[in-house]
Amino acid sequence: MRANRTFTNAQIIDIGGSRLNETLRSMLVNSMLTPKKHCVLPSALLSDDNGSFLWRDINRMPDYYQMQDEIALLELHGKDIADLIPPNALLIDLGCGDTRKVYPLLSLLDRARKPIHYYGLDVCLSSLQSTISQLASSLTHIKCYGLWGTFDDALRFVPTISPYSASPRWFLSLGSILGNDFPGPATANLARWAAILRPGFDDRMLLSMDSTTDLNRIWNSYHDPDGLFERFMRGGLENANRVLGVEWYWPEDWEVVGVMSEEYVMHRFVFRARRHVRHEALGGVEIDFPEGHEIDCYEGFRFQPEEMARQFRGAGLKQLRMWKAPAPSGIGEIT
Repeated sequence: MRANRTFTNAQIIDIGGSRLNETLRSMLVNSMLTPKKHCVLPSALLSDDNGSFLWRDINRMPDYYQMQDEIALLELHGKDIADLIPPNALLIDLGCGDTRKVYPLLSLLDRARKPIHYYGLDVCLSSLQSTISQLASSLTHIKCYGLWGTFDDALRFVPTISPYSASPRWFLSLGSILGNDFPGPATANLARWAAILRPGFDDRMLLSMDSTTDLNRIWNSYHDPDGLFERFMRGGLENANRVLGVEWYWPEDWEVVGVMSEEYVMHRFVFRARRHVRHEALGGVEIDFPEGHEIDCYEGFRFQPEEMARQFRGAGLKQLRMWKAPAPSGIGEIT
C-alpha cells in the first residue's frame, strides 16, 4: 500500500499483517524446511498472541537483565538522545512488543512538547493494538500508529510515507534486533536499512546491542526456573503447526536445549529431534527431520562496540554517538 494519506492517532496500519500466514509459511520453507544445515525457526513464529503474552512475563523476570538495562540506559541518557531528535521526526520502532524500554524516551519528547510521529512495528495484531492504544492515551504531543507486519514489510512501507516525506526518519532498533546475527548476515541486513536512509534529510538509526561477556549472567537470563523461555520457544513450533496446516510438531518428539557458542559470545536454543519426524504439509511441502536433527531458535549475540563499528562500516553507516548502560551489558549507538 502507498501511505499517501494522513493517519489518525492510534490507527493500526496493515502493511502486510493480513498476509502474515503466507509470509510465515514462506519463511518456514526457506529457513527451516529447505536447508540441510543450520535450520532456523523464524523468530516471527514466536510472536503470536500466546508468545506475546509470554514475552511480557519474560521481560519481567529478575534474571532477564536485557530489558532492565535498556530501560536504565534510556533513563540515564534519554535527554541527550531526545535533544538530538528534531520536531516532526518520524520514529519507526522496529519491534514494539514491550514499550517499557522506549517509553522513557517518548516521555521526554512529550514533555519537551515536540510534535513526533511514532510508528511501532509488530507482527502480533492484538499486542500491537493494546500497545499503541496505551501509548496514544498517555502522550499528548506524540501521535502513535501501529505497523502490522514484518521487518520486510516495513522496509517496503516506510519509503512510501508521503504526508511527512520531508520529515527526518529515526529507526529505533532496541532490544538487540539489528546486528544480532553472525557478522556477515548482520552487516548485510544493516545495509538493507542503511539503503533507505536518505542523504540530506537527517535520517538516523538508534541501535542498542547487549555487550556483556558474563557467560553465567547470559545463561541465567535464558534458563529460568519456571521454564518460561522453553514455553516461549515451543510456542513457535506450535505456531508452525498452524501455519503449515499439519500437526507435525509434538512436544514429546523434541527436546529443547541451550547452547553457548565457542566462537562468539552467543547463546541459542536448539530443538533436537528425539525420533525421525516426517509429515507432508499442505501444498506438498515435505517435513523430514531424522532423529538427532537440530533446529536453531532465538540466537542471541553479544558484540562489543568495536565489533559493532565494523558492522556499521560494512553496511555503509557512520557512527555518530554512543552511550553505555549503567550496568556493563548494553550500549546504545546512533548512526
